[in-house]
Amino acid sequence: MTTSREPPGGGSPPGPTKSSTDRLLKLSGLSRLSGIFRFTPAKDVERVGFRRRQGLRWRLSLFLIVATLVPVIAVAAVSIALVFSSVEQGIDFEARRGLQLARALFLREVRVRAATATMLGNDPGLLTAVGLGPKEVRVRLAEISVLYPGYLLEVADAHGLVLARCTLGTCNAESLGNRFVDFEPADRSPVLRRALEFERSISIEAAGSQLAVRAALPLVDSALRLLGAAVISAPIDGPMADQMRAELGAGRDVIFYRGGSASASTFMAATGERLDGPVVPVRATKALHAGGAPVAALDIGNRTYTVAFGPIQDVAGRRVGILGVALDRETLSAARRRVTLTVILGAVSVLLIAIGLADILARRLTKPLGDLHAAALSIANGNLQTQVRVNSPDELGDVAEAFRVMIQSLRENQDGLAARVRELVTVHQVGRAVSSVVDLDQVLKSVATETLAVLGAKTLAIALVAESPGGRKFVIRAVAGEAVGRRLSELAQLLSAKGAPHRVAAVEMDPELAAAAGLAGLKGPLLAAPLALKERLVGMVLVGRLGESPFSSADLRLLATLAGQTATAIENARLYSEVRAFSENLEQKVRERTAELERAKSDTERALRELRTTQSQLIHSERMAGLGQLVAGIAHEVNSPAAAVQGSVDALHETVQRLEACGRDLHGLSLPPESLSRYFALVQSTVASQGSVALPSAMETRHLNRRLRASLAGCTGSVRAAAALAELGPQAEAVAVELKDIAQGRDLAPLSGYIRELSYLVRASATIRTAVQSIRRIVGALKRYSRLDETPVEDVDVHAGLEDTLLILAHQLKSTENGINVKRSYGNIPFISAYVGELNQVWTNLIHNAIQAMNGAGEIVIETSVQGGGVRVAIQDNGAGIRPEVMTRIFEPFFTTKGKGEGTGLGLSIANRIVEKHGGRIRVESVPGRTSFEVLLPIDGPASVHASKQEHGGGVVAGESSKSGDVLGRGRP
Repeated sequence: MTTSREPPGGGSPPGPTKSSTDRLLKLSGLSRLSGIFRFTPAKDVERVGFRRRQGLRWRLSLFLIVATLVPVIAVAAVSIALVFSSVEQGIDFEARRGLQLARALFLREVRVRAATATMLGNDPGLLTAVGLGPKEVRVRLAEISVLYPGYLLEVADAHGLVLARCTLGTCNAESLGNRFVDFEPADRSPVLRRALEFERSISIEAAGSQLAVRAALPLVDSALRLLGAAVISAPIDGPMADQMRAELGAGRDVIFYRGGSASASTFMAATGERLDGPVVPVRATKALHAGGAPVAALDIGNRTYTVAFGPIQDVAGRRVGILGVALDRETLSAARRRVTLTVILGAVSVLLIAIGLADILARRLTKPLGDLHAAALSIANGNLQTQVRVNSPDELGDVAEAFRVMIQSLRENQDGLAARVRELVTVHQVGRAVSSVVDLDQVLKSVATETLAVLGAKTLAIALVAESPGGRKFVIRAVAGEAVGRRLSELAQLLSAKGAPHRVAAVEMDPELAAAAGLAGLKGPLLAAPLALKERLVGMVLVGRLGESPFSSADLRLLATLAGQTATAIENARLYSEVRAFSENLEQKVRERTAELERAKSDTERALRELRTTQSQLIHSERMAGLGQLVAGIAHEVNSPAAAVQGSVDALHETVQRLEACGRDLHGLSLPPESLSRYFALVQSTVASQGSVALPSAMETRHLNRRLRASLAGCTGSVRAAAALAELGPQAEAVAVELKDIAQGRDLAPLSGYIRELSYLVRASATIRTAVQSIRRIVGALKRYSRLDETPVEDVDVHAGLEDTLLILAHQLKSTENGINVKRSYGNIPFISAYVGELNQVWTNLIHNAIQAMNGAGEIVIETSVQGGGVRVAIQDNGAGIRPEVMTRIFEPFFTTKGKGEGTGLGLSIANRIVEKHGGRIRVESVPGRTSFEVLLPIDGPASVHASKQEHGGGVVAGESSKSGDVLGRGRP
């Protein structure tokens, strides 16, 4: 396709015009391709180009300015940073060095206080006054305090009691002055305690909002006896800081901190008022805790200082304060301002120079670009005769040359595109004709006619492959044009061997094809293309012009395209024929199969009715067998407490007769009223505890009898009394002592016999009560367990169901010599909605299987917990386990590994269906020595009761399994 333009010589351009091309595109259904060849209006393009040229000039200028400024600014910034970094390091070094000097001066001041304390302790008059009394001490200490201004002098006796506190000649507490108003008495200071232990010490201590230096030494006489202690205290305040600042030199200030707050400093305001020091930064506090000496820049009184910090410790090594030395940073700030101004002025100068140079370079670069832009606009308007006049010996010249090559390529592509559009239109028309029919002969006829017309040929033949016993042959199936095409089958055979489209300028001159062409009467140009489908050759198409102009490569490509469409059409026609034949055959088979299915349906319904009947009989048989085992176990459990009741009832008659005889003998003793009251009180307390006291063994009874005989020796009836009391157990000896005191020499046999017979009655009643409770518990569990599955869904306590099941199966758990130990690990789980009887069926089946898997000896662990919004019940045993080849089949109906008559293989299958009915699932894990069945149940119960009943046939299968008949007779596979 070409754009509309006027050639240099005037007239119409060769090939189809723009309007004719659009018409072809519209007819072929490919009009959407025409959008590729639309051009932007010239005015819009020129306006956009002008804006872009201006933008390019500004961007280029900006780039040159940045390229000039960035290195200058970077070098200046690095240099300034290095200089300032060096200055910063120097200031930090000076601050730390000042801190070291301040520490030395501070230690010197501390040593001065210590020396003063030594002189005070060696004063003879003070030692004499301490021996005389507090009054003499205050008089002498007041005289000495005049010699040491600025100090607080204190004297304590040998017990640590402060006798006097004096400064500047006065010992009055109200006259100590502001410097010592916060000082606590020395009896609370550790230095005084050290002095009373004959040790000289000096320490830094907190004194209210500031720090103080305290020195103490013991006061001893000539015989080295301790008389007391002398303490000198001096505040660490502004005067001390001023003295240290004077010795440190100008430019340095000193700050003292009590804890983290400034207590004294040498900073002065403009009014002459002393300023508080700055707060210690958090970072510096952490560094001090770590044992370092941090440095920080702080603002104090509208000036910036570099402050170095160091710890101040007391006599015990604890940090009580901080010493800071500040160095003025005004010189550095002034230098920063001067350097900043210099950098700004230099940057402005460089910027002006860069702007000028950038404008000159940008104009030189954008002028050729403007010429290229004008040429591009002319090309965009369809003028392919545009001349590009840029001849720069640089990259812009290369771009101009590329424009010239592009214009030439556009001219060539314009001509080729027009021919390509004609081919596309032809292919579209052939494809539409092919797709409109499905009969093979009609398809081949349409392809031959359309192809002959588009290629301008004289004859065309389509030969299809025909398999025969002698090999592959070609049969002419469609011919268009001259009849010579009907004789081209041999030529098609030869050309098929090439396997690709083939073009011949003169077939009679080709040594390979000349003989076959001569026999067919064909001469001149020839085109041949194979009809292939996925590497399978189905035919050949041959086109000849009979001596006219030769075919072009475009003609060969077009024929190859048409051959591909023709092969697809041939395959579609073949498939259509096969599908139609298959459809007719399939309809016949469907009718025959429908009749067979109707007959099979009636046979299947009859077999299903028989299967349901057999299944119901089998489940009923299994249920009855399990019910027999359940009844036998319950009878065994009930027999034991019933026998206990019977034995106790049989002994009651004899016990009552003996009790009556003992009562008559007791009446014959004629005990005084007080003794009777004591006796019956003893009877009441003794008999009341017999129901809960364990009976002694025979050996214990014999030993107790001998001890009672010894303790009752000399009393009337001691032998019979000892034998009777020995049956009371551990409290017999205490009862014997009490009876001996009550009897007062009378016969002990009636007294002890009466207590023994009453104890027999209490024990018999306790035995009967326990047996009856056991029977009631078994019967209640059986009643709860055997609830019918027709009961509605209700809230169920899973733990209660497990306990009822364990009670029902108690005879199996203890039926062997060693028995089975049941370990419970119950979690805090909620009630769930379920069918009570069906869940009991599941627990019975799983626990009974575990009992059988352990052969009557081992341990069963039952765990419950909440998991994933539901309830988890795990029943684990330490039996032999389930073999891997059996594991996949344990839930199959009628599958069992037991011997004949031991089970039907329905237990786990029904249990699994019950759990699925409730919306849960069962998971099984088994290794030798550990098998675990985990039942996961939702808290809300079955999703739909009606759907569940329909799934199980109205509740027949799951409901019948809930009566415990199926699972009691089956163990683990």
